[in-house]
Amino acid sequence: MPPSPPSPDLAVAPAADIALPGRMAAIGDAGDWLAAWLAPRAVTADLAFAMRLCLEEALANIVMHGRTEGEAAIAVSLAEEQGALVLTISDDGVAFDPVTAEPPQSPLIGGNGLILLRRYANSMSYRREGGRNYLSLKFSLTA
Repeated sequence: MPPSPPSPDLAVAPAADIALPGRMAAIGDAGDWLAAWLAPRAVTADLAFAMRLCLEEALANIVMHGRTEGEAAIAVSLAEEQGALVLTISDDGVAFDPVTAEPPQSPLIGGNGLILLRRYANSMSYRREGGRNYLSLKFSLTA
């Protein structure tokens, strides 16, 4: 009997993983890692921009707000799903659910990361497991 085809909700194949220190200097490295992974793929410049912006915003929030002492341990993974790319960011900082959190009401520069994540990702999900935050951002390849 042939194996069943994978569910469209499950990742077809993990694409890449990277571990990062919780430092501002690592944010650019993560963006470069993402850009290098996207380069050979047929993604639009708008999608590449959206993914990098969301990655860098999420990482900046972790670095600035994730720990009261020391650096957060951060991991990022990319996966391809049918018609989408999924960026998952995990950290060992304090619990924070960006899916349900209220965005800041200040018109000042800064503090708009939640707004940007919600604008550019097609969907977001969050879970807290084993002392880590897991934020998954899905980006459609067909939009």
